[in-house]
Amino acid sequence: MATWLDQPIIGNISPVDIILFIVIMGAAVLIARTSASLIRRYLDDTVGKRSSKQVARLIQYIILAVAFLASTGAFLHIDINAAILSLGIVGVAVAFATQQVIQNAIAGILISITKPIRLEDWVEVGLVPSTGICRVKDIRLMSTEVREKGGRIATIPNSQIINGKVINYTKSGFTAIEKSIWVGPTTDLGVVRRIVIEEADRDPCILPVVSECPGPPLSSIFDHSLLTRIEEDPDALASLNPVVNLVDIQGSRIKLQIKVWMRDVQRSEEIMSDFLETLKARFEAEGIELKDP
Repeated sequence: MATWLDQPIIGNISPVDIILFIVIMGAAVLIARTSASLIRRYLDDTVGKRSSKQVARLIQYIILAVAFLASTGAFLHIDINAAILSLGIVGVAVAFATQQVIQNAIAGILISITKPIRLEDWVEVGLVPSTGICRVKDIRLMSTEVREKGGRIATIPNSQIINGKVINYTKSGFTAIEKSIWVGPTTDLGVVRRIVIEEADRDPCILPVVSECPGPPLSSIFDHSLLTRIEEDPDALASLNPVVNLVDIQGSRIKLQIKVWMRDVQRSEEIMSDFLETLKARFEAEGIELKDP
């Protein structure tokens, strides 16, 4: 038997329809808030509170929008397809206008999930213009903020990080630095290599012998790199020995390239400068003539 609750009051909408619509929307609000809270709890420590708040808010809006469209069609008897179709042209225009915004937002969510970079990581974003070595200061929904070694703050769209080349020095644990020197044509390269290796071994910040510079244990460096685990191959450290290669010969001089590895990326230029000064003093003491480049 029909009751007043089943009687239409506005078109085909009855009090029961309104009550059900309110109940569904109330449940959607509860689910949206719970989901946002869980997302904040998971992402606050990984991408920062600001970015996690933006992601949680986006998910919350999506849940509410889906619930509103579904309940509107089911209980308020509004033809959602017709409404969407009538807004199709506007939707396409908005989609084109916000294409980059949406792309960056999705990239921000992917960064928070896949974690190719984290806060305080030393990275280099390789697209033009290259950032050089810089430190991640903030990861937001739309962009990532980094501080370059010179102190400048750069803002990078998240889509550039997801689609481009990103070098993460913090994850790799170490980086190679190369410098070239010119010596006389009669220089004994064996002596040069001996000096480079001896001075590198004395330097506490150059691999593989490290003692005073901060950083993770050497075993963890190999665990997080593409190199063989140090536990499985004790000779893996040999791959980090300094290298001296002859790369060019020009009449009265020859060009040598010195490569060393270090794990303090922030101080790499300072460490290399001190190392070259030490080499210069040793070369002079042992009678090795340095040429102008």
